Amino acid sequence: MFETAAPARDGSTPSRPGPSTSGIDLVFTQMMATVTPAAAHSVPSGSVVRAAAPSGVELASALDGAAPGVDLVEVLGSLVPADLHDAALVEAIAGWERIASWAAAQQARLIVELGRRREIGRLGEYVADEVALRLSTTRAVAERKVGLATCLDAMPEVHDALRSGEIDVRKAVALVDATEHLPIEEARRAAVLVLPDARDLTVPQLRARLRRLDLTRDVGAARRREARAVDQRHVTLSPAPDSMAWINAYLPAVDAMRVFTALDALAGTAAADDRRGIDARRADALSDTFARILDGGQAPGGGALVTRHRRRPHLHVTAAATTLLGLDEAPAELAGYGPIPAATARALAADATWRRIFTDPATGQLTGIGPRAYRAGADLTATVIARDVTCTFPGCRTPSFRCDLDHVEPFDPDSPGEHQTTCDNLHALCRHHHRLKTHGGWTVTRQPSTGATDWTAPTGHRYRRPTIPADGTPPRQPGIGGEPPGSGFVRNDTERPPPF
Repeated sequence: MFETAAPARDGSTPSRPGPSTSGIDLVFTQMMATVTPAAAHSVPSGSVVRAAAPSGVELASALDGAAPGVDLVEVLGSLVPADLHDAALVEAIAGWERIASWAAAQQARLIVELGRRREIGRLGEYVADEVALRLSTTRAVAERKVGLATCLDAMPEVHDALRSGEIDVRKAVALVDATEHLPIEEARRAAVLVLPDARDLTVPQLRARLRRLDLTRDVGAARRREARAVDQRHVTLSPAPDSMAWINAYLPAVDAMRVFTALDALAGTAAADDRRGIDARRADALSDTFARILDGGQAPGGGALVTRHRRRPHLHVTAAATTLLGLDEAPAELAGYGPIPAATARALAADATWRRIFTDPATGQLTGIGPRAYRAGADLTATVIARDVTCTFPGCRTPSFRCDLDHVEPFDPDSPGEHQTTCDNLHALCRHHHRLKTHGGWTVTRQPSTGATDWTAPTGHRYRRPTIPADGTPPRQPGIGGEPPGSGFVRNDTERPPPF
């Protein structure tokens, strides 16, 4: 890819201006000795090497041909960006990209091994939860890592291309996603066909090439896949900055156009002097349609909306009394979304039902919903839902009103129920993490004094989910042993050892 610079009149190879001790010549020599051993025999050592330092283009050429691995990491880490020729700088950037691909391939091997061990105990569905907590990421992100690792294990050609740096993680994901509907042998054949060109293709180009291959391979199968894809339609909500959010809908093309055409029609009913743009009018038409459904309590077909925990669907906003009275501007908490401005909370409160809640002034933990002498049943359910805000598994953001109410200490049918179904022994768990607690080998304890829940994984790793104060302020409790939440492996030798 690169040509060596022409020698100077005195026979030496020109280099960038600067002191001979800039480090590039020594690093290049090291690289030639470790990354490209075959070329090392032609490179002198000691002071002779520094006198014959390679030009920037030569260094760039050497970097371009270096395979990713520990040696290349050492070389790239030793380079000083300010000392590099432009060509070498670009190749160093490319080198780090190959290292990132190599690292992802190595991580995938480890995830596969963890998954194999968990499958022995029939706990494979909870691998993503372990990965998510240890990496302090969401379960969705961890599931993508686990899914990619599993596919790479089944498609060794793609794994090898990632490990060698021929493709990056996004291209590996594209290869896996575009062939996941195929039997594994056919998926491997399709990947082999496009891999030789994958390095020089962008991700959209790579996906387009795979789609063309697929459509020409079996037209009937493409139609059957379209029918299956219709069954996977869904709508998701993703919080965004500035009290905004994205609602994304995955729909059949005809249905998507039907929705958009209806929104266009509703937006077109605005008065002639309406100063909103067309995008704003479409957005308002969408939200107004569903606001009318919630306010009326009826589905478009006329039937009543389904209830959860004996209450009909509604927005749940938690705010301090001082905020609602306009005495301060502390943010409120919109369940399922997060913090919203005080002014927005006051606007919602102007046309809403208020319920008084009681909190512990030391921790902000909700202790009850008025009246204080609540009865077991609706009031207890409402108290736990309002107190926990979300599922109490660390990192899970499923709103508590969509969760199951789980007994922290498993319910014993032979003991009095009133001593077990209490506020301190109940917490909100989404259905997935409820199953994880029941069948996945995880244990949980709850600290009544702070409201925090401490989770222990089958490996012995321990994580804390602090209480979420009722006013929506960030949790204040430290992690286990004084460490931040999700701090990794913590062993308490006074407790029963984890089941390795």
